[in-house]
Amino acid sequence: MGRFAAVGGGTYEEMDVLTRRIADLSGEAAPNVLFIGTALQDSTNPLTSCRKSFKRVCPGCIVKKLSIIRTIYSDAEIDALLDWADVIFVGGGNTAFMLEAWRARGLDRKLRAVFDEDRAVLSGLSAGAVCWFEKGYTDSESFTGREDWAYTVIEPGISLYPAFFCPHYGDWGRRGFDALVSENGL
Repeated sequence: MGRFAAVGGGTYEEMDVLTRRIADLSGEAAPNVLFIGTALQDSTNPLTSCRKSFKRVCPGCIVKKLSIIRTIYSDAEIDALLDWADVIFVGGGNTAFMLEAWRARGLDRKLRAVFDEDRAVLSGLSAGAVCWFEKGYTDSESFTGREDWAYTVIEPGISLYPAFFCPHYGDWGRRGFDALVSENGL
């Protein structure tokens, strides 16, 4: 079984202790970090923040990105990046969009194989944490631009763990998670 660290929320600037722990899990002083930003359609802002966070706590580390929305990598290029990485860090955003895009490219299966073969630490923030579980409580509908969106359950995720995960648990609106868990005997 592989190594895994889910970050429920916060900002990259607040994550130094967690970033250090994720890097330590890799066993490398300056790990190769692969950032996957599919949940925000490969926006560069989260990549920049992730890079700064890892470089603050791991000078000398290298952070690359895997883009499957804005840049189309071949399967061989994806495999090479996954093999290169000591840490794979997934950014936040629209969980439903991300998982759909990953499934269309087979990235979900490739990431599962990385975990099963313990080739890198899998981690992520918000949607990048939800994705690793069997089920997640998500605000993916908020990315549609509709004002009447609601939190929803997304399943299945990558299913590294048979658990129901809620990022940003303390935020307003997440109280429905407790009721959902209770009502469904989860």
